[in-house]
Amino acid sequence: MAGWKAWKGGIGMIKAIVNFLFLLGILLFFFSREAGGFFIALAVIGVLIIIVERKAEILDNWSALIRGAQGQKDKVISETKELISVSKAPSIQMKEEKVGSGLAPTTFGVTREFLIVADRRNLRLGNFKTYVNANDYGDGLFVSWYLTYMPDVWQTLASLIPGARRVVGLDELNLFNKQDLTAYVTCVHHCLLEAVEKLMLGMDQDPSKIDRKSRGFLGIS
Repeated sequence: MAGWKAWKGGIGMIKAIVNFLFLLGILLFFFSREAGGFFIALAVIGVLIIIVERKAEILDNWSALIRGAQGQKDKVISETKELISVSKAPSIQMKEEKVGSGLAPTTFGVTREFLIVADRRNLRLGNFKTYVNANDYGDGLFVSWYLTYMPDVWQTLASLIPGARRVVGLDELNLFNKQDLTAYVTCVHHCLLEAVEKLMLGMDQDPSKIDRKSRGFLGIS
């Protein structure tokens, strides 16, 4: 959470500078189009930097290494998807996609395939996504999920308007939003755990040795 606050603080400073440059550019524009245009151009560059520098902030996560389970990735992910569907959790959206290290879709550089799960019941939860992954590690299978938050482009632009409502984040979620967020992430966590336990039992391993608790602000178990 310290990283989350530091990131918000850094972006907040850039936004203040951008707004100052816009205001200065508009004021100077009445006296000199060249000077005003220069500062407005700097402000536009600042806006582009803010959009490009958006990153998915990891709020919670869980992982486990299953020994001897190399090559079982597709089985775990497919079972997890099936269990989520069977749970009948409302408005859950799932898709498998290759993303880069910043968890943004890309076709360049090093990528990994994730099952991306989101709750689409309302706009406040739309930017909280859970990334589920399983990858071979040695003779084992490393299974994990990451709860992330990232505002979209339009929310980012709207947040630059002085006096406008802040972009929806953790601090802006009400009690019901937090309940829904916790319920949806818990559903994903339990479905992945069940898939992992089923795999381990089929390999004559003891799933009770897995640490079930997530490591983040939700602390799901």
